[in-house]
Amino acid sequence: MAQVSDIAVYQKLSQIADELDLMAADGASLVGEAALLTAARTVRGMANVVYQRIMADDDETLDS
Repeated sequence: MAQVSDIAVYQKLSQIADELDLMAADGASLVGEAALLTAARTVRGMANVVYQRIMADDDETLDS
């Protein structure tokens, strides 16, 4: 199985979060909208953690 880079993971998670936000805007019910917004926030948080890790790795590389 091919390896996936951290930046690819960050980009995909960000894309998924954006799609969830768009779906929430078109939601037919408040429950569905709340579920989609919560999922988007969670996925965006995961993307942020990956991004922070990428930046931390870049900083360590520059310091070396």
